[in-house]
Amino acid sequence: MNHIHASIGSLVLLAASSAAHAQIGISPADKFGWSENCGYLNFRDAGNPPTAQGVRVYGSYLSGYIWGENTGWVHLGNSGPYTNTNNTNYGVNYNAGTGALTGMAWGENVGWINFSGGALAVPANPARIDATRIRGYAWGENIGWINLDDATKFVGLQCPADLDNGSNTGTPDGGVDVNDLLYFLSNFELGAAAADLDNGTGNGIPDGGVDINDLLYFLLHFEAGC
Repeated sequence: MNHIHASIGSLVLLAASSAAHAQIGISPADKFGWSENCGYLNFRDAGNPPTAQGVRVYGSYLSGYIWGENTGWVHLGNSGPYTNTNNTNYGVNYNAGTGALTGMAWGENVGWINFSGGALAVPANPARIDATRIRGYAWGENIGWINLDDATKFVGLQCPADLDNGSNTGTPDGGVDVNDLLYFLSNFELGAAAADLDNGTGNGIPDGGVDINDLLYFLLHFEAGC
């Protein structure tokens, strides 16, 4: 077992060097925010292949797109942190220490959405990230409040290494243990889609194939426990 752990550790160091900007994506099971005026907003599935341009959480900012049937695309930024002083440097920032989300997103059809706006709600409920999900409220002048705080419909964070609960069905259980490792390795050996986690960018974007990039991405997050 020590030899296995040492081997994993060596691979993790290699993964870390090639994925310094690793990030967390949005849960496939919990991916919706809610607006009374606009309906559900999908934080995960933007892009082709799906999730390629979905929302991602980095160490100090968010990136990607939200999709709403009634709003169209809402852009959270490309690569922050963002200064939010004009329409060329906008985006949503993340304070990893406090969990706070601040700054502006932009939708061509709905205008600016202020992720700092929840602080003005009554009672105050600012947008923020906790260990497993996004919480609070964001505000759009043209669409009103976006509720990220619902108990059953919310935007959860996906742990890239939480793949299986021991049932071998690919059902996450909110933790990272040997079941996830065994599930990944068995699918990796088969070249199965369940092991297609990353295209080499460290951004958790599947590319339709299974190779060393997927292995390194999984091991990086497995060792970190996400």
